[in-house]
Parts: sequence; C-alpha cells; structure tokens
Amino acid sequence: MNMRSSFFPGPVALVLAMAAPWWSAPASAQTTIMSTSTVATSTSSTTTTTSTAALVAVQGTVTGGAESVSFSGKAKVNADVVTDPDFGGIPTVVLSIDLSGLKGVGASTGATYATSDQAIVQRRLAAADTVQYNFPFNRSGTSAMAPSLGLASFNLSFNVNTLKLVSATGSIGSSP
Repeated sequence: MNMRSSFFPGPVALVLAMAAPWWSAPASAQTTIMSTSTVATSTSSTTTTTSTAALVAVQGTVTGGAESVSFSGKAKVNADVVTDPDFGGIPTVVLSIDLSGLKGVGASTGATYATSDQAIVQRRLAAADTVQYNFPFNRSGTSAMAPSLGLASFNLSFNVNTLKLVSATGSIGSSP
C-alpha cells in the first residue's frame, strides 16, 4: 500500500503556493478623497466615508447647584458615516461634537460660565437619532477641578441614501 504524507498532491500544492500572492492583502490600502466622501480601496473591499458638518444653535438652562445657568451659542457637529462592505452591516456614524462655542450666564450673579467639552460618539446610521450626554462646565476664572454638569441633547436627521447629515437641532438641560 502506497500512502502519501502530504494532504495535497504535489501539483495542487504547487499551484496553491504560486497563487497565494494573488489573494494576499496589499501592504498599504489605496485612498481617494472626493469632496465630502473618502473612498478607501483594497483587494477585498471598498469602504466609503461621507463627512458633513453643521454649526448648530444651542440654548437652554442648567438648574441646580449654586445657581441656574443659561447657555447659548453654536455647537460644531461633524458626522462621518462609514460603510461596512465586508459584512454588509448598517453604516456607523462617528459624531464629533464641540461645545466650546457655548457661553453661560448665571441667573442670580450674572457670572459667565464656559465649557471646552468635545465629545466623540459612535452610533448606527438611522434616518433620525437623538444623542444625549453630560458635559462639564465651570464659572469663568475658577478651577476646573470641580465642574458642574449639564446635559447636551441633539436631534439629528440623516439621508440614509447619501449618508449625509441633513439637519440638526440642539438644546441644553440639567443632568439627571
């Protein structure tokens, strides 16, 4: 009885060894940038990132603490929507929210308050989404060691076909 020790017969193993470079991933992916979209391509898939930005008028009052603080100003919202070609999943939205354009005024003292908060939030793409998170703020000129907390809330609308942010509204309230 003649048995071979190799799993693949000689010619098949040779063909597979020679074909390996054809399905191997390239050392670096190719990237093309177009207006608000970035397309990254490799031999296995194509990922698209669509970026849109908005300046969102925000206002509201944080109650509690030493005094109520009324905030107003503009928040910068950047939305990067990234597709998932490998698994065909729902695209992911990476939100960058910058509240440093907001200013607060104390109701009883008239003191000014500020925040330099910048948040990054990841979500699944949906036509409508509400994002809420706590942000720190301080009375201007005081230590940032013991900040007060407010609640930032954003209502976002996306065009799920073009993967773009189409509208955004924002408000400030008290943390729960």
